[in-house]
Amino acid sequence: MQDRWREPAPPGEPLLEIHGGNRLSGAVRTSGFKHSLVTTVAAAATASAPVPIENCPDIVETAVLGEIFRAAGAHAHYDGADETFTVDASAWDRADVPADLVGRIHGSLYLLPALVSRNGVARLSASGGCPIGEGPRGRPVEHLLDVMGRFGVTTRLTADGSVDLTAQRLTPCTIDMLDYTRNKALMSGPCYSGAVKTALLMGAVTHGTTTLQHPYLKPDVTDMVTVLRDLGADIEFAGPETWVIHGRGPESLHRPVDVTLIPDLIEVVTWICAGVLLADEPLRITGPGIDRAVHALAPEFDLLDRMGVRVDVGADEVTAHPLTKPLRPVEFTAMSRGVFSDSQPFLALLGAYAEGPTYIREAVWEHRFGFAPELEALGIRTAVDDTVLRVDGPCPPHRPGTDLRATDLRAAAVLLLAALAVPGRTTLRNHHHLARGYRDLVEDLVKLGADIRHTTAPDVRPKPPAGAGVDPA
Repeated sequence: MQDRWREPAPPGEPLLEIHGGNRLSGAVRTSGFKHSLVTTVAAAATASAPVPIENCPDIVETAVLGEIFRAAGAHAHYDGADETFTVDASAWDRADVPADLVGRIHGSLYLLPALVSRNGVARLSASGGCPIGEGPRGRPVEHLLDVMGRFGVTTRLTADGSVDLTAQRLTPCTIDMLDYTRNKALMSGPCYSGAVKTALLMGAVTHGTTTLQHPYLKPDVTDMVTVLRDLGADIEFAGPETWVIHGRGPESLHRPVDVTLIPDLIEVVTWICAGVLLADEPLRITGPGIDRAVHALAPEFDLLDRMGVRVDVGADEVTAHPLTKPLRPVEFTAMSRGVFSDSQPFLALLGAYAEGPTYIREAVWEHRFGFAPELEALGIRTAVDDTVLRVDGPCPPHRPGTDLRATDLRAAAVLLLAALAVPGRTTLRNHHHLARGYRDLVEDLVKLGADIRHTTAPDVRPKPPAGAGVDPA
């Protein structure tokens, strides 16, 4: 597999040409949390009221969700000047969504509750998103259909990944969300978050009382609860592990609401990693509600402290201090109620600067270490054993002249940072993944002093010798 990945890019393929060694300085402002954007829009799709979403990132998800709303006859407008995305689904008049739009993002799946509650039928083509997960189709969808089935929806998943739904009448239910975890003791797995999001949306549009036990508690879900309540849903916290939804149907979701997204949590982790490894002075990270982001990242901040990373937290900014001595190795598990799976690639890169081996266990997704062989190509010593990644520090990236290939969004970001630490030229393929999670990571890094250039792969095919193919006179 590594040999295939080392093959040169086809002529004309877009590349990032990274000239590492420059030190970063300054401040950077984060965008809003991508995952909360998707769930906020999904909640708005069930309602009949305008929902302006402030601090909204200008990423692929924003653009595609806007196109989906407009294709369905609803309203969506993004104002780049003040980063506000306003959606209003009151005029939504379609039971399906164009396949070319659905296939571009994974978050299109969370529109299913809105579609079926509005029309009683729904059809959605195979969704897109980063190719992480299991099986030939990648990320699972069966758990979402199973949740909807508990509410009386008849579901069908076709061989090509399309979804067909019908429901004569929605019925409330009680669900232990741990049924959708792979590891109940850890409360973790690839289906947990999506199942809870779908159940919340279904409970809000169903008449009657729905009870959700052991819900997922990260901001992309808790923020959706806040939005649904502000729209008019009656959601009761009956205990730390029980939510009760007194559903009154989609007609109850009619109150206008303003939403401000918290800073993107993984973007905060990205910039902390950049500041620690690449800056020559403290790097300031700002954004509205940064204190909420820090609270949501408590497991990451605890781990950074254990490693010896110095991060100062203020009322409106986080400051990452450059590395001045080797870090301490750690062992941790990325799981649904702990360190984000999306955070672990950046923590793995930090582990390359630790004195001793760092062990990372992945308890959410399988096959989530696609970045490891690429880091190894830069000189970082890694080993993958099933769901455990070992980084044998100290082994900072140091090999220039490498052609890297990103497998997903977070792989693209961590490989970009690692390449910037290597004096010399590195190229990165598949950097288009970055547009799904960062407003413009490349431009922001360049503003801080990085040397990154957009280019295309040259034609390196051997040329025929002079006179080849010419008949002799």
